[in-house]
Amino acid sequence: MGSSTQDDAAAAFVRELTHWRHQRRLSKKELAERTGFDPSYVSHIENGRHQPTEEFARRVELALDSGNRIWQRYVAFAGTRPAAGRLPVLGPTAVPPPAGPHLVIDDEQADLTLVDGTYECRFRRVLHSVGTEPITRHTVQIDIDRFPDDPARSTAFHSRHPLTLDEVDFRAFLGTDRPEPMRWRVTRSRDAFLKIALLLESGGAPAPLYPGQRTVVDYAYRVPVWKFGDWLQRDIRLPTRRLTVRLALPVAARPTVWASETSFTSETTADVAPRRQERESVVAYEWEVPRPRLRAQYRVHWHYGDPAAALAGADVFGQLSGGDPGGPATAC
Repeated sequence: MGSSTQDDAAAAFVRELTHWRHQRRLSKKELAERTGFDPSYVSHIENGRHQPTEEFARRVELALDSGNRIWQRYVAFAGTRPAAGRLPVLGPTAVPPPAGPHLVIDDEQADLTLVDGTYECRFRRVLHSVGTEPITRHTVQIDIDRFPDDPARSTAFHSRHPLTLDEVDFRAFLGTDRPEPMRWRVTRSRDAFLKIALLLESGGAPAPLYPGQRTVVDYAYRVPVWKFGDWLQRDIRLPTRRLTVRLALPVAARPTVWASETSFTSETTADVAPRRQERESVVAYEWEVPRPRLRAQYRVHWHYGDPAAALAGADVFGQLSGGDPGGPATAC
């Protein structure tokens, strides 16, 4: 085949790549971070100065999840090379998995409810093993900040009132039909931070998540309202297909809720109004984010028109000894 055919196939690959990068709302720099390539290399590919390699095509397909359309374009391009010799092993219908253990979150649901002066936080994640090696554990964390705009004050406060395991009552479950309690252990602990490894086991025996398999992990904890804060943040550390954040707050507290997305790679912040529904004594908010950006922060903020109603049932001694109960923050 002539160079014209090869150039046309390369251009078709670039068009498909650029289309899906825009669909996923990723900059070239963000795509480079997700795939492990230098940003200049991604730019050279899209500008036609470099031809795509199999490794590049494999990684961008996984990052952009185009339904193998990008990968098919690469296979067509590879077939035009004069010395192609060997087409990608899995052909045009499948993309090879990345080497090693790799995890994608197909769906994450984060629910926060205020009950009797305590925030109940519940999280549900659908885990998908997309690499070549099994996954044996999944790490989660609890991270709170009482006074985010005053680090010295916040450090002093949490030093006096550290987060404890007994207080958070952490629990986790594995599976869908018959969820089983998970074993877990704290791998890192500070005054306002707990990092927890969830062990993928069943009946006390290892139950790794093998390549291609999915499972569901549910975990929950609680934190007193005077120690927790007025925002809930989700940091996207793993590729995530969908994120949903829900709040259930007392109507009597007269909450005002708004949301924001911050992407440090593109240095942008976008404000969002979550859906709102009032029922009886509770007002519910929901924010659904399809394909959240990797390394971006998705934060729901709230403000109480009647803080006393929000603090009803809270540990008054803790408030009095801890100072001003307003204005804290948390990232879970």
